[in-house]
Amino acid sequence: MKEISRRKFLKGAAGVSAAAAAAGILGGAALASGEPDAVTGASVTDNARGGASGGSGEAAAAELPELFAAPEPIPEGEISETLTADVVIVGCGVAGLTAARSASEAGASVIVIEKSTSYNYRSGQYGICGSTLQKERGMDFDGSAAVGDLMKEMGYRPDQRLWNYWRDHSGEAFDWLLEPAGDNVEVIDMYAKSYDSSKITVCTVHWPQPEAYDPAEEFSPTYPAATLTFIPDQGNILALTYQRCLDQGVDFRFSTWAKQLLRPDPQGRVEGVVAQDMDGNYLRVLAKKGVIMAAGDYASNEAMVKYFCGGRTYPTMFTSRDAKGAVTNIGEGQCMGAWIGAKIEDGPHAPMTHTLGGALGVDPYLLLNADGQRFCNEDVAGQQLSSQLYRQREAWGWSLFDDNYPEQVELMGCSHGSVNHILPAEDVPNLAGAVMTIGRSAITSRSAVERSCTTADTVEALAAKLYKDEAAQKNMIEAVRRYNELCEKGADEDFHKTAKRMFPLVKAPFYATRISAGSMLVCLGGLSVDPESLHVVDEDMKPIEGLYAVGNNMGGRILQDYPVTIAGASHGTCLTFGYLVGRRCAEG
Repeated sequence: MKEISRRKFLKGAAGVSAAAAAAGILGGAALASGEPDAVTGASVTDNARGGASGGSGEAAAAELPELFAAPEPIPEGEISETLTADVVIVGCGVAGLTAARSASEAGASVIVIEKSTSYNYRSGQYGICGSTLQKERGMDFDGSAAVGDLMKEMGYRPDQRLWNYWRDHSGEAFDWLLEPAGDNVEVIDMYAKSYDSSKITVCTVHWPQPEAYDPAEEFSPTYPAATLTFIPDQGNILALTYQRCLDQGVDFRFSTWAKQLLRPDPQGRVEGVVAQDMDGNYLRVLAKKGVIMAAGDYASNEAMVKYFCGGRTYPTMFTSRDAKGAVTNIGEGQCMGAWIGAKIEDGPHAPMTHTLGGALGVDPYLLLNADGQRFCNEDVAGQQLSSQLYRQREAWGWSLFDDNYPEQVELMGCSHGSVNHILPAEDVPNLAGAVMTIGRSAITSRSAVERSCTTADTVEALAAKLYKDEAAQKNMIEAVRRYNELCEKGADEDFHKTAKRMFPLVKAPFYATRISAGSMLVCLGGLSVDPESLHVVDEDMKPIEGLYAVGNNMGGRILQDYPVTIAGASHGTCLTFGYLVGRRCAEG
C-alpha cells in the first residue's frame, strides 16, 4: 500500500458541513449496530456485535481521507454561549477526571465536557510502581526491567521516556488518588473471602506470588507485584475524586458533545473547543491555559480500527454510552486533533484483546487448534495467546491436561488470567459484588475445573468428543503423542516452551477446556505527544501550544499489542498522566 501522509489527507480532502459533523462521528445520535456513520460512511460497532472480520488495508486506507476531512467551522451565528476557563478537558473517564482534580488543585479553573450523563469507568485494575501501599507490603519489583519487558512486548514502538515517567511517578500518583479516602482504605490479598463495602478496598492479584516464579527466567515475563485492584471496582475512589473536583469548583458539562477544536491560526495555539448540548445549542469554551483531550479510544469505529490495526476488526465488548444511547468509543478525540493538524501516532495501534483462557485460565498446557494441531509456544500471556488464536481457523483452541494438574499449576506463570492455586471449593474466594472476582484469576477448585471441562479416560476417546472430523481426531492423537515425547526429552524442540512447564498427558482422566480469542475491550492509539512538554505534536513533531492529551487520546504509551507484562497498564498510565498533565496545563 502506498503511504499517504495525513497532512495530505487534511489538505486535499473536501470539507464536510457542520451539520454533517454534528450528526456524524462527533454527533449525539445513537447509531444502531452496523449503521453507517453520517460523516465517514463507516460502520460503528455495537458492544453486542460478535465475530472477527478481516479486511483489506487498501480498502481501509480509501476510507481514511473522508474520515479525517476537516469539517467547516461552525458558523459564528450558531454559537449561543461562550464560556471561559483556564483548563478545558474533553472527556471524563479515569484520565479526564484525574486531570480535572489535578488542575483544580493547582489553582486552575476547569471546565469538563463529557457526552455521557456522568463520568465513565470500567473495572478497577491499576499497574503501579512504588506506591506506599506496595512498599508497606513488600511488593517490590525491578521497575526498569519491567519497562524493558513492556517495550519488547510492544515491538519497541512506544516512547520509553513516557514509561520511565510511569516507573518513577505512578506510585506517587496512586498515593495521591487514595488521599481523599484518608484512613478509610483496606487492603486484602488474593485469598480474602470478604471485604468491607464501607471502605475503599484494594486487592492484590497473584500476590503473594508463587515461590518458584522469577520474571527473569520467563519467556513472557510479568510482574505480579505491580498490580492493584479496587474491589468491587474503582467506582468508590472515583466518586471521591469527583467530589473533590466539585469542592474545588470544577464545572462539569455532562450530556455535551465536543465538536471541534479552535485553532484559528494553523500554526498557532489551540484556543478552546466548540461543543453542543442535548438541545442542539453550540457552546464556545475558551481555554486560557490549555485544552486536554481525554475523549477515549476508537474501538467502535471500524474504519479507524481497520486502518490502524492492519485491516482487521474484532468483536467488541464496550458498555459506556452517551446521553443519547450511542457508544462513546468512536475516536472523536483523535479526529478532532487530526483536523487541526495534530499527528495521530504511527501504527500499528494496539487492540486490547486478551483472553482469560479456560478452566485453568491461560496456564500453558498443550493447545491445539480447530484442526487438532499444535501451533504455538503456549507459555505466553493472554494477549499474546489471543493474537495467535486470531490467526487460527475459527479463532479458538482446546487446552489439554491430565489429572496431575493440581500439582502443576503452582509452577505456572503469573500473567493476567493465570491460575496458580487449586483449593477446596469452600476456600475459593468469591467476593460478593465484586466485578472482577479474584478467585477467577489465580485460584480455582477441582470441582470448578471438572464442571467446565470435557473429560475422557483415554486420549482417543477425548479426541472423539472434541472433534467431529476424523482427520482432526488423528491430528490430536498425534499431537499428544509428539508432545509427550518432547516432555520426556525435557526439551520442546517444536516451539521452545520452557522445560519446567512441559507436562505430559499420562494420567487419566484427561481434560479439555476451550480457549477463544479475546473480544476487544479498547483500541489504543492516540495523538503523539512531546515527552518533555507533554503537548500534542503536529506532523513535523513540533509541539502544538495549548493542546495536551491523556488516557486513550495520548500516543506513545501502547502500540502493536496491549501489554500484559503489567496487568492494569492502561489505567496506571491514565492515572499517572492525568495527574501530571492536569498540573502541567494549570501552570500554563
